[in-house]
Amino acid sequence: MQLFARALTSIEVERRLILPIDCLPVLPRFEGSHENGITLQVMDDVEILWNFRCKKRNGAADRLAIETDWIQFVNSKKLRPGDIVAFYKDEDRVSGTLCKIEVKRRTCIYTKEL
Repeated sequence: MQLFARALTSIEVERRLILPIDCLPVLPRFEGSHENGITLQVMDDVEILWNFRCKKRNGAADRLAIETDWIQFVNSKKLRPGDIVAFYKDEDRVSGTLCKIEVKRRTCIYTKEL
């Protein structure tokens, strides 16, 4: 099941990925010792397991942000603004819920004026 897909902004390529707040119900709970952050295990297309630290940023509007290990992921995939990332929730018989991430490259179409 796809949780969300989005084109990356320059901030998301340089610092952190902002998650839609409607992803909150499918994530582990932010309570107790995890009140300010959880570790979100996400598998990529080559089956590397990434341990992203997801933080709940309080303010005028609650936001979820992946910060820890996000830049390493961006650099390993050579992501640029405009590239699309999609998150999926997958049920695994052994480990339970697992998130997956998929990357789609931005395509540039050049037209030649006549």
